[in-house]
Amino acid sequence: MQDLRYAFRSLRKQPVFTLVAVLTLTLGIGANTAIFSLLYQTLLRPLPYPNADRLVFIWNSYRGINLNQASVSIPDYFDRKTLAPAIEDATLFTSRTANLNEGGSPEQLRALAVTPSFFSTLQRQPFLGRGFTEDEAKPDADKFVVLSYGLWTSHYAADRGIVGRDIRVNGVAHRVVGVLPADFERLTPDVALLMPFAFTPAQMSDNARGNEFSQMIARLRPGASIAQVNEQMKVITDHVIERLPARAGFMKTSQFGGYAVSMRDELVGDVRAQMYMLQVGVLLVLFIACANVANLILMRATGRTRELAIRSTLGAGQWRIVRQMLTEGIVISALGAAGGVFVGLFGLQALIAMAGPQIPGAPQATLNLIVLGFTFGLAILTGLVFGIVPALAITRGNATAFLKDDSRSGTATRSTGATRAFLVVAETMLAVMLLIGAGLLLKSFAKLQSVDPGFQPDHVLTAQIALPAARYPDAAAYRAFWARLLEQSRGMAGVTAAASTTNVPFNGNVSSGSYSIVGRAEGPGEAAPHGRQEVVGGEFFKAMHIPLIQGRPFNESDTIEAAPVCIVDEYLAKKYFSDRNVLGQQIQRGGPTSPKFTIVGVVGTINSIDLGMPVTKERLYYPLTQQRQARGGGMALVLKTALDPETLVSQVRAAVQAIDPEQPIADVRTMEQWVSRSLQGRRTNMTLLTIFGAVALVLSAIGIYGVLAFGVAQRVREFGIRQALGADRSSILSLVLTQGLRTAGLGMALGLAGSVALGRYLQTLLFGVTPHDATVFGGVTVLLLGVAIVACYVPARRATRVDPMVALRDS
Repeated sequence: MQDLRYAFRSLRKQPVFTLVAVLTLTLGIGANTAIFSLLYQTLLRPLPYPNADRLVFIWNSYRGINLNQASVSIPDYFDRKTLAPAIEDATLFTSRTANLNEGGSPEQLRALAVTPSFFSTLQRQPFLGRGFTEDEAKPDADKFVVLSYGLWTSHYAADRGIVGRDIRVNGVAHRVVGVLPADFERLTPDVALLMPFAFTPAQMSDNARGNEFSQMIARLRPGASIAQVNEQMKVITDHVIERLPARAGFMKTSQFGGYAVSMRDELVGDVRAQMYMLQVGVLLVLFIACANVANLILMRATGRTRELAIRSTLGAGQWRIVRQMLTEGIVISALGAAGGVFVGLFGLQALIAMAGPQIPGAPQATLNLIVLGFTFGLAILTGLVFGIVPALAITRGNATAFLKDDSRSGTATRSTGATRAFLVVAETMLAVMLLIGAGLLLKSFAKLQSVDPGFQPDHVLTAQIALPAARYPDAAAYRAFWARLLEQSRGMAGVTAAASTTNVPFNGNVSSGSYSIVGRAEGPGEAAPHGRQEVVGGEFFKAMHIPLIQGRPFNESDTIEAAPVCIVDEYLAKKYFSDRNVLGQQIQRGGPTSPKFTIVGVVGTINSIDLGMPVTKERLYYPLTQQRQARGGGMALVLKTALDPETLVSQVRAAVQAIDPEQPIADVRTMEQWVSRSLQGRRTNMTLLTIFGAVALVLSAIGIYGVLAFGVAQRVREFGIRQALGADRSSILSLVLTQGLRTAGLGMALGLAGSVALGRYLQTLLFGVTPHDATVFGGVTVLLLGVAIVACYVPARRATRVDPMVALRDS
């Protein structure tokens, strides 16, 4: 307690020093708290399901056609659930849209259709009511829902009496049987409702194999491993191939199979490397902050050398002095941690806003006890780090020499000077590494933004519309709605093209499937072609500015009674028709008796999934006017306009309401917003690392300046003597500049070497840039060298202004 009281009293005597040190640590600890909150929520927080380590996602794969992850068909689900000994329980679920109309404006929500085993597989139940029974998961008997916690609180005011009541979903009354717990949202983000997944006999038959639109989660038996279930699924696949010779050829050539991946890995996705990179980056900023504070403490302690020497002479042991300095360091770090909690809280909210949906679980991140414990531990560690270094450096001095020294300011020992130089080298090295990382991401992002997606996203508005089967039971009603909406949309002010599509670029919806080319036989071991499949209506290619390369676009003659037609992209034309005219060729989706689609046009290839990845799949377009089945997944309205696209939103909503008063619209965004959203994860990484680099640059400059300024103040007598003996001001300036730049240069050299060594860890986050890009390395070197020169010049200039007579007289 005596050390603590003395520490507070000592720090109060020097408020400027205390304020600078505490604010420096507040920023460093606060930034670490915010990033760790996100990392803990995403990577470390236990999943809210008992024995979650036994939960796995199961996927199909077709490695022979470059489709490494595919959804699961209903027959595949039953095979694996019943025939794989390693699986204890399993559930199948698929995404759906739900139009909710409870007396106000209609609203389109995201729903999941789940098997009744959903709750037993996860070993969690609704916190109100119950889950679904097997009898409720049957066609025409499935009008039941379980509400999400968010929908229950936002739309029904957390009314416990909602269970047992009916709500109107998709134009039909559905009975509410339960409400999900709040922590269920990690698995089901943005999902408002659960519905029973009712299988028809046709969906459960072998004819439905390949109709893959669902996801499967399995709970492994105790002691079972992912390797075991993968091996068992291989055996099941072999049995299916033997039993179904009609599908055997395709299953073999496409290398069909199934594989399991842990639930944690599936939910985290590819953000693990990004999160660790950000945490390492912010830790480097904290290390630089610690180095700066350590230097401040060391300078302050150097001014107290006579005091410490007197205490040592009067009997205070070395440990007693070290303990006192450590206490002061921990007090500073504790104050910094207290401020860091508030900085972390605001920083976390900013991170959540920046990350959006790109980081799974981000909206649920909080400053919980684990995060606060991390902050407290970080405070203790930083206090020890920047407390022990100056303490050991200052106590190595000779007490007798300090007492004999009659200078008024105290004399810095060689050990303290070397320690200060070491700290500057360390923070300069770390700053170089951070700036190079930020520079690489900046250049990568710039290259990514220059990628041509194959269409023009400017002045394009999109809106998702899902028509419920209850009111649109057949394809004719479906086509009629879209025909009326497109006609009304063309009359809106500023609209130059109106269209519809099943796949808005970058919105996450990807439809793909196998097809065959009439007259082309696959070679031995060659799989059937496989590509993106898209239904479009109206003037889609004009609205998106996708160039027509050959043939014609869809037109009024492509009716339901006309011969089926399609348009393919240039990727497909070059892949399969490089030696002949593609126009007039025919393709088939399905077996030999399925309709043949004549190719009437070729359009440009577009990238609609990830601008950072090359296009690896061809794309086929089919006209909405020839669709013979209603599309349950809905379509999107696409409007090209000469005006601001967002001015059309109210007109679009009014046009839909005029056709169907119960029909909502959703996901209303401009095409530029969709493109920007696809880059959000990379933008977040770039922005944060750039901020870290800028902070590191400023702290390094302050560190270099502080050490040199203190050194100049300590060497006033030396500079006075040098000038008295004939040294001119330019030689003094050169002496100080050389000393400072030598220290900074060593740090820069070590930073460049470290960046080369660690560059490979950034490779997966870069696009079009190598980890050792010469322009980035050169630019950072020039930038930091310029900052170092400025930081060195100010104290060096001050050294040249020392008056020899004043310096000698004061000494």
